[in-house]
Amino acid sequence: MVTNTEAKEWAREHLRGNCSSLYTPFTGRDGDEIDYQALRALVRHVLVDLDQDGLWLTGGIGEFWALTTSELREVVSVAIEEARAVKPTALIQVMTSTDNAKQTVELTRHAQQAGADICYVMTPYFECSGKPGVHEFLRYVTDRTDGPIGLFNSHATGLVLTPQECVDLYRAFPAVCGLKNGLLDAEHSLAVHKLAPEMVLWEAADEAGIRLGIPHPGALGAALYLYELPGRLLYCEHRDLLLAGDFERATKFAAESGLTGIRAATKSFQSHPARPGAFTHWGAGFKFGASLLGLPVGDYPHSRPPQTAFPDDLKEPVRDAYRAAGFIHAE
Repeated sequence: MVTNTEAKEWAREHLRGNCSSLYTPFTGRDGDEIDYQALRALVRHVLVDLDQDGLWLTGGIGEFWALTTSELREVVSVAIEEARAVKPTALIQVMTSTDNAKQTVELTRHAQQAGADICYVMTPYFECSGKPGVHEFLRYVTDRTDGPIGLFNSHATGLVLTPQECVDLYRAFPAVCGLKNGLLDAEHSLAVHKLAPEMVLWEAADEAGIRLGIPHPGALGAALYLYELPGRLLYCEHRDLLLAGDFERATKFAAESGLTGIRAATKSFQSHPARPGAFTHWGAGFKFGASLLGLPVGDYPHSRPPQTAFPDDLKEPVRDAYRAAGFIHAE
């Protein structure tokens, strides 16, 4: 097992690849239960059918904020067990952050014992006194765990770290070995990279970051299964062109393959009409897109409260984009 002091060196070699962030399939009244067989099937689809490099578990798309502590532990255990059975070398990443440090330690220890390669900690999202509070949070967690820890910078917490703050925290803690910069802001990531070129860095705005010249180890936590089918790996093909610096061909490929249309349509999964301007992990939207591709989403294909249902008027543009790409057939 990689220790705190080995984390940064490990990350520079191993923290890379195309890895999907999994939704949580619900079942029963109001989604009160989890469909673990559907979860296992999703793991197999991502790692075997699409041959992706790894998984991101219990993140925003997985609605970690709607799961009990015991559910968070079980989702991680089941997904890792299935992943190790079908692809032992898969990179397993687990988001273990909650609003309190003690529970974060409990979930981090559990994930590490279950076989996770790295755990991620967001800025605390309640009663956090800015950067000093984040420092104290990380000190508490890393003092009580032993293994690689990634920072997750996200608007969703209500506290966005500046580039300098990200780098200061990276350098303050040996266990902190990289940054998932989920701000959709490539310029912010570029500033981080200039301050700490040795830091492993990736973000949701991956294309913009690549075009700016930021070293890009992969898509380590995005819903890549929405853009790919077995034999039609649009995301991977497009990313390979970007990494080769062939931006003109990349743009043409994305447009002609339908990838551009799919990505534009599925942006509705990240924006709730009642929260204009706020980034939202709308679990029901991700599940709707996955269901169109035949993926198992459980018999309650929605989010748990307080998220709302995905409205019908947002569904047809997604269907149209998948039809245009040839991912589904016209009804």
